[in-house]
Amino acid sequence: MASSPSPSQEIQPDTEQAARRLRLPFSSRAWRGTQGHWEGTGAGNSIDFQGSRSYQWGDDPRDIHWAAYARTGQLTMKVFRAELSPQVDVAVDVSESMFFHEERAARTRGLLQFCLLSAIGTGAQVKIHAVKGRRIVPLEQEEILSGQWESRLRSLPPDESMPSITIWRPNGMKVFISDLLYPGEPDNILETMASLKGMSVILAPTLQEEAELPAAGNVKLKNCESGHLRRQLITPSLSRRYARAYAAHFELWMSACLRRQAVLARVPCKGTLTEALSGEALRQGAVELS
Repeated sequence: MASSPSPSQEIQPDTEQAARRLRLPFSSRAWRGTQGHWEGTGAGNSIDFQGSRSYQWGDDPRDIHWAAYARTGQLTMKVFRAELSPQVDVAVDVSESMFFHEERAARTRGLLQFCLLSAIGTGAQVKIHAVKGRRIVPLEQEEILSGQWESRLRSLPPDESMPSITIWRPNGMKVFISDLLYPGEPDNILETMASLKGMSVILAPTLQEEAELPAAGNVKLKNCESGHLRRQLITPSLSRRYARAYAAHFELWMSACLRRQAVLARVPCKGTLTEALSGEALRQGAVELS
């Protein structure tokens, strides 16, 4: 079981408040995992009676169903539902677009801490990785809670070869934090998440101003991933095409998530984290009330 954060670790009050009122959607289903607090899908030793089966040599006599024996004369055993700690795997997109705007960077930090606190609070077995293209870097709980993970990632040499790491574990909760603003089909990631069963959740920190281009005229645009600058004439026609393409991009993700039974919630970067998660994320079931 994960340990509780120490007082010296820097957790934003906004994040702590959100974690007290909300959590990841653990009660949405039964879980398979290690022994813990949540109802599982197999037999175990919790107090939740699941059914009975025939007695077998070596069974614990304390679990004999004596009431059934009195009725039938046959020895049967009580079967209880297993209590399990869900496995939680969190992957955070650390591409440049996630930190290009300070409001999104702050929301990304808050969401990452929120997911970790939510897992810790429910006794879940949690693993967290940062993802940038094909690069996958495991993150420690202490550096997430202290906010030191960003500086470590920035210090990595660009050509450093990383070990092959499997992010998602079977039958657990899989959480992907990303603005989703990259080319490629949603199924590239959703297929792997869905094939391992459990539950898939995508939290997308979203800036409203990205849905539209700047005002018409000659502007200088910067590619936040490459840093490349170019001048662009913004016309009303181009603005309309951009707005349609932006909306279609997220409609494609929503449709793919629906097919794959994944939950997608856009989390506004404006306002407090509690306010942001209490909107679409709560309605869609990406979070639940504690």
